[in-house]
Amino acid sequence: MSIRIMHVVDTWAVGGLQNGVANLIGRMDTAHFEHVICAMRPVDRANAQSAPADRAQVICLSEQESHCRFQAPALARKIRRVKPDIVHTRNWGTFEALLSARLVGGCARVHSEHGIDFDTAAKESWRRILCRRLAFQMADRVLSVSHQLRNLHAERTGFPARKIEVIHNGVDSRRFYPDDDTRTRVRQELGISHEEFCIGCVGNLIPVKDHLTLLRAVDGFAEGGRPWRLLVVGAGPELPKLTAFVDAHPGLKGRVMFAGRSNSVPELLNAMDVYVLPSLTEGIANSLLEAMATGLPVVATNTGGNPEVVVSGDSGLLFQVGDHGCLAEQLLMLEARSERRRQLGQRALYRARNEFSIDSMVRKYETVYGSFASASAAPVGAVTRV
Repeated sequence: MSIRIMHVVDTWAVGGLQNGVANLIGRMDTAHFEHVICAMRPVDRANAQSAPADRAQVICLSEQESHCRFQAPALARKIRRVKPDIVHTRNWGTFEALLSARLVGGCARVHSEHGIDFDTAAKESWRRILCRRLAFQMADRVLSVSHQLRNLHAERTGFPARKIEVIHNGVDSRRFYPDDDTRTRVRQELGISHEEFCIGCVGNLIPVKDHLTLLRAVDGFAEGGRPWRLLVVGAGPELPKLTAFVDAHPGLKGRVMFAGRSNSVPELLNAMDVYVLPSLTEGIANSLLEAMATGLPVVATNTGGNPEVVVSGDSGLLFQVGDHGCLAEQLLMLEARSERRRQLGQRALYRARNEFSIDSMVRKYETVYGSFASASAAPVGAVTRV
């Protein structure tokens, strides 16, 4: 008998959380686990996160249901049809699924926190704090992707930190690894010469990612006349603001490339010389782990779970949120010192493979799910199509 898990997410669009769920499903033991992904908003197939077609069914609430102010009844109907052994909700916006699972009964409840989309220094709304506290109380197990995130939510909600288990994200080193041939080919395709210092960044173009700090940091590069390029991979609502900034600064024109959303992130990472993560806050950033697994020196903000991933001065460098001057100095140093780049890249690669492997992550989730194993689990293939 397999354990059927219903993963509830706010959306099934491209993003770090969704990518993490897809990676988890893709590597879990198919003999013991089966999966249904339930999105609380209709899925935009053009911008949907890919999921292993032979391992998971993706369902969603209807347009009418998703706009309802109280979605618990619609979610309860999905749970009754899917008949999961475990309902696993993620982040505060999915707490109604925990309520639905509790009302329907017959399944365990897991809730996890994967990151936040606001400045941690700002006051969080009472509604979010209340929803999160209720989610923690209704769940049989509570998980977090970083110790920092666990401690933050414990402090804000009053929920005991000892009851929140930390499972770090993992990176797939079979997809992300250094490849010199790929580097040469992709740089040629992008028109980046061998001499140019390529700075890269991958992520949705949304305010919390703070790409403007990165643009401000590289703006001064033009004054030194150094050959360099900035490759920004991702799409989102911040694109007009970012392109306007580039247009308003002559030194950036022709040097900043907005590549859009891409299915070739492993190849694009190989084309870079250094990776930057300028986010205002993070849980555990998959893109940071992927860059490290590719052997890139990384420069990231000293916020959220980033310090748990990057040992500053050893496997990368950290800078304070919004400090574009410090970021510029670090990038200039790395541009000038190729041996330092190589050392940081090698240490980053070692740390990603040994401390943040996807296999370790999968084993921990399988242990959590396996603890709820029930003799009443439905046979494989019995999921009702909804």
